[in-house]
Amino acid sequence: MLSERALPPSGPSPERSPLRRRTLLAGGASASLALLALSACTDEDTEPGPQEPDSEQVSALAVVYSENPSARGDWTVWSVSYDLAEDQEAPPLYDASTQQARHEALESKKAEKQWTFEDPLVVLDPYGSTRTGLYVHFEDAAGGRLDVLCQAASTEDFTHTAANHAAETGFEGLVIGAIPGAHNTLTFTWRPESGDEATAELRIKAPTTASGYGTAVTAEILDADALTPGLFALNGVTDLSNNTYLFDNTGTMRAELHAEDTAAHHVVPEGGRIVTTTGSRQLGVLDPFGHATTLIDLGEHSVHHDLAVVDDRAYLLTSQASSGRVEDRVIRVDLGTGEVAQVVDLQTVLPEYESVTHAQEGEAGGSVVQGKDWIHINSIDVTDGVMILSARETSTIIALDDALEPGSEPSVRWMIGVEALWEGTGYEGHFLAPEGTVIGNAGQHTVHRIDDDALPEGQFYLEMFNNNYWRLSTREDAEWQDVGPVDATTDEHDGVSHALRYEVDEAAGTYRQDEAVELPYSSVVSSVYRLGDGGIDQPMVVNSGRANEYSERSADGTVLASYRYDSASHGYRVYKDPFAGFWFAAS
Repeated sequence: MLSERALPPSGPSPERSPLRRRTLLAGGASASLALLALSACTDEDTEPGPQEPDSEQVSALAVVYSENPSARGDWTVWSVSYDLAEDQEAPPLYDASTQQARHEALESKKAEKQWTFEDPLVVLDPYGSTRTGLYVHFEDAAGGRLDVLCQAASTEDFTHTAANHAAETGFEGLVIGAIPGAHNTLTFTWRPESGDEATAELRIKAPTTASGYGTAVTAEILDADALTPGLFALNGVTDLSNNTYLFDNTGTMRAELHAEDTAAHHVVPEGGRIVTTTGSRQLGVLDPFGHATTLIDLGEHSVHHDLAVVDDRAYLLTSQASSGRVEDRVIRVDLGTGEVAQVVDLQTVLPEYESVTHAQEGEAGGSVVQGKDWIHINSIDVTDGVMILSARETSTIIALDDALEPGSEPSVRWMIGVEALWEGTGYEGHFLAPEGTVIGNAGQHTVHRIDDDALPEGQFYLEMFNNNYWRLSTREDAEWQDVGPVDATTDEHDGVSHALRYEVDEAAGTYRQDEAVELPYSSVVSSVYRLGDGGIDQPMVVNSGRANEYSERSADGTVLASYRYDSASHGYRVYKDPFAGFWFAAS
């Protein structure tokens, strides 16, 4: 271990008296005007397409690196802030100019000198997106691995090998693990491919959660050894903020992903990046350091509920602000070019059904988008060129052909649900027929297609969180009350939900129930996802949002661990990912 230098007593907060402070970017005479322009940007001002940094705004934003007085030990930790006038507000974080200014500040700091393991560059959350992530960079004669041990009072140790994104030698990565608001002790062990190991210790009081949310959930661990590695992502928790909270297997928070004016309902780690919504009318791509390298404005489209990533394209559920309707459209965003294009308007696909519904004022995506919520799409899956949508308002699963390209004419491939609800609309012939006794889907969420080589050609599974709640708000009571699935309830608070799986045979036009696992009841929201390769032999993560409980379960639904969390009403969805090769070294 490195010899510990003499430490000063604990000092005041960095806002009052930084130990060292350096402005890395400074604005010129027009700085205040440019910064005001940056702060004044709103979603309504933007045209759809990729954001580009404005050089004047980047220069105007003075990014300050100050030594963090809450850190002690072998390494210096730098914090990031802005040098603002008293009447200036901080600029929006997820803006291309803000992100570029922070990026240039980090690059400038890296270029100051040759950083070594004994004296590395350590920056607390350099891009503002993870709250407690520690950017670590140092040079070395060889490559290697950085093992990390995170310790705090009354919590279990959190150990991992950090993903190394250095080009060839040394280390560069974002170390995730510090608990917000806690006094953390982090031990770093550098194991170079050639040469001696070295160890350093860092003690830091991490920033509290930006939202004020608690840093632990109530965990009941039944089989710790069976839990998959990684972090749970809890989002859409009502009443505190739109941020996403990342918890480890013990129920301890390890990071908090920043969100703007709407919750990031789906956080998709894939291909060395995180694709997620960063605002109600914005899609973002984050790199492993937390840098929003790509920000794409969506124009009139306000996001809600879900997105799917296929290759370098994202398909997002949206509402168009000027349409008078909500939650009935899908747009495609090219992650390479930033092109934004609508591919589905369900009113043009299902006009006869839309015409028999009456208006229900709805609000979508955390934005001020209101209108007729006649279909309420809440999940999207794209597999083998087929788009599968979950329509909560009608408790219908809708598969579409020709729905992936702008200018195409989407058509219904098949539907699963209550055929009687669609009587007289002309769509009755699209419904697959149930075989045998099935639990009908009612108010379902997160419908996913699962392919399996063991099934005959043309067959696949559909798995979903079946809320089992039957209610419509856009039809007259007499039209829906007596035609729902026999197992479903109209009680908002008392019932049983399911992880429900159907086996679909498209050629025969049928489906049958393959599995149903009883879950804590949630009349709305909620999710079920398979881990690993997504097969039915993989563990699942389930969130019963109204019950404020998520769990990891074995492939057959046996509970391995359950977690209770706080909310004013519900938590929207829970995901889990190993973040292998992203924040944690690939095994």
